[in-house]
Amino acid sequence: MVRREEGGAMKRDQVIAELRAARAVFDEKVSAVPREALELPVPGSAHSVKDIVAHVTAYDDLIVQRLVAARHGATTAFDRDRDGWEAFNERTWREAASLKPGAVLRRAADVFAALVHEVGQLSDEELNAAVGSTAALDPAWLKGEPPWQLIETDAFGHYPMHYDALDAAAREARP
Repeated sequence: MVRREEGGAMKRDQVIAELRAARAVFDEKVSAVPREALELPVPGSAHSVKDIVAHVTAYDDLIVQRLVAARHGATTAFDRDRDGWEAFNERTWREAASLKPGAVLRRAADVFAALVHEVGQLSDEELNAAVGSTAALDPAWLKGEPPWQLIETDAFGHYPMHYDALDAAAREARP
C-alpha cells in the first residue's frame, strides 16, 4: 500500500521502500517456481514466468534509462510513451520468448538494483514535480503526473499485477 504525504506527495525513501517491498514479494513468487518450470506457460496464459520477469524488467529498464537521461539533461522518446503500453507490451512479450531464464533473472536483478540506485539519486522535490533533473523527463511519459506516480505505475504498482500468475505457475509446478 502506498503511503502518501498530505497532498499526494511521496518522499524518496518511501518510493524506495515501496519498490523494495513490492519487488521482494514478486521475487519470492518467482523463486517459488522451480527453475525447470520457468519456461512453461503459466496456466491460462501464453506467457511463462521467465516472460513475465523479462516483461517487468523491460518496464524497470525504461525508468532507469529515463532517469539517467534526464539527469544528463536529455529527454527520451520511447515507443512505450509514444505508441502506448499495448504496443510496448506486445513487443516485450515477443522479445522475451527467445531469452534464457538464467539471463533473464540476472538482468532483472541488475536492472532492479539500477532502478533503486537511480531513484536514490533524486530529491523528494524531483520525485514530486518535474524540477531539477526530472525536468527533462518526457512529458509523454509524465502526462502531468509527478515522477513518483509513474514509477509506481510502471514498477511497484506493476509487480502486483503479475502475482496471481506467478502463484498459479508455482501451484502448477508442485508435484
